[in-house]
Amino acid sequence: MNKVFISILTGLALFAASASAQTTSDLGTWSSIQLIKSFGAPYAMARLEHRSYDRIRNTECWFAMAGAGYNFNSWFKGDLSYEYWRIPAAGELVQHKAVLSLTETLKRDGLALALREKYELAYDPAAKTFSNTLRTRLRGQYKAPDSIFTPYLMFEIFSSLDSGKWVRSLHYAGTEISLGGGHSLDFFYMYHTYDKGGLMAACHVLGIGYTFVF
Repeated sequence: MNKVFISILTGLALFAASASAQTTSDLGTWSSIQLIKSFGAPYAMARLEHRSYDRIRNTECWFAMAGAGYNFNSWFKGDLSYEYWRIPAAGELVQHKAVLSLTETLKRDGLALALREKYELAYDPAAKTFSNTLRTRLRGQYKAPDSIFTPYLMFEIFSSLDSGKWVRSLHYAGTEISLGGGHSLDFFYMYHTYDKGGLMAACHVLGIGYTFVF
């Protein structure tokens, strides 16, 4: 397990390093608040997130999410949620999203490797159009005994199910910080590559998140 974990993390790091060789164009921030209520195996969740761009001077978008899920066992869970998006950077575009997520997690000796598959059905009420996106995310993390820090590397790729084309990729390096009592913070750096008119564009993102599990 340890050798597999280290090999995957090394691959993720090399992929991110390769991506960082691309031309960068911007700096933004992603800030979020998330609440998770556990009922044993079932759980409910809510999230509010704001994203900036243009060297952190303007709002790119914000969204609110509400959903519920179920822990089928110690390594597999699934959830379904609704997201309301408003995107000022695209002319105050509004989107409604139905999202299905399935996550498998392997754990051993403080190491955890998680694969998440997420399907998004988005509706644009102005254009009256639907779009379908598949998101695949691989996350590796390590929590040392008696430490409040859980550092991680994460990679996520977005693919359009309508055109079959790559949409964007996210390359993360960060750490979660346990504050006790179900409270935690998440700090990360992300290199974001995305399709812009058929060409690859990229930006740097600094992120902070707060989560309360109760």
